[in-house]
Amino acid sequence: MKLSKTLAMLSLVVLTAATGRAARADDIVRVGEGPFITGGGYFVAEGKGYFKKLGIDVQPKMFIDGALAVPSLISGELDISFMTANAGLFNSIAKGAPLVFVLDRGNNKKGRGYTVINVTQELYDAGVKSKADFAKLKGKRIGLSATGSINQYLFAKALQEVGLDPRKDVTWVTNVPQPDLMKMLGQKQVDATDLAYQFGFFAQNNKWGPIVTVDDEIDPDGAVGLYAARKQFVREKRDVLVRFAMAFLQGVKEFNAAAADPDRHADIVEILAKRTALQKPELVRAIAPHWSYTNEDGVPNVKSVMAMQDYWSDYFRLVETKVPESQLFDLGIAREAKARLDREKPFGN
Repeated sequence: MKLSKTLAMLSLVVLTAATGRAARADDIVRVGEGPFITGGGYFVAEGKGYFKKLGIDVQPKMFIDGALAVPSLISGELDISFMTANAGLFNSIAKGAPLVFVLDRGNNKKGRGYTVINVTQELYDAGVKSKADFAKLKGKRIGLSATGSINQYLFAKALQEVGLDPRKDVTWVTNVPQPDLMKMLGQKQVDATDLAYQFGFFAQNNKWGPIVTVDDEIDPDGAVGLYAARKQFVREKRDVLVRFAMAFLQGVKEFNAAAADPDRHADIVEILAKRTALQKPELVRAIAPHWSYTNEDGVPNVKSVMAMQDYWSDYFRLVETKVPESQLFDLGIAREAKARLDREKPFGN
């Protein structure tokens, strides 16, 4: 009996030495996510088992808006979460929120823009057919999901291009969920709104108001989404986070390829349909390539994020204290993950 136990122990030691993480539980990463196609890299990696292959047990918690995940991230209920670079988040970090941006999660790459501006059919018929016509929006009601959001930033920049002052020349109707904004547009409760592409697409198809501008025309390559991580998690579980990023980047590579040619990537389309608010593969294909674009090296668009902070601080006065780039970002996670992914090729070529 003792000999059998000894042999069993020796077998376990050999197995552990030979397979590394295979002989112990996977490392847990608690992830805040949302049902948006900008998270496609994550959903592909999850759906294809890439996290599991690298010894990561992802435990997602879904939020309808990245801002709603901030308290859970600060309290330690989450390790990493999707975010937008909004005025409220800059203020939270300035006041000591222990968060840092580590990965890109979608941007308005030229030709792949994810956010759009819709106007009522009446305004369209009156001549508001592109951002060049936005001077006609003076005095109008602009619907937004949140004050200081990426959506307000893009719309405000477009208004400035035609000589309007977005602080006083329009009325902002804020803190309304995007699905409700679509309906408000159709009911003429707002005159224009900035939406994620799928919602703008739905509004147009339902005759609630056409898309007149895709926001890559306003801020090409501008950041839309990012992943923020708890600083403690970055310090104490850096290798875990790097492996998470490696799996994510493999998913991103396949996601970007599918956005460019969805008919050749039916498996990716199916994953995105199941895991996002779109639900149907035909809708996923219909809005391609406007799924957003995620940088395949994982590095966030730092210049864009810093410009947003400057805008909210210097122009709108929504940010009281600016946070330096070195405090907002840890770019080493993405760079190490990309280097290891290229070197180790855990998912093949």
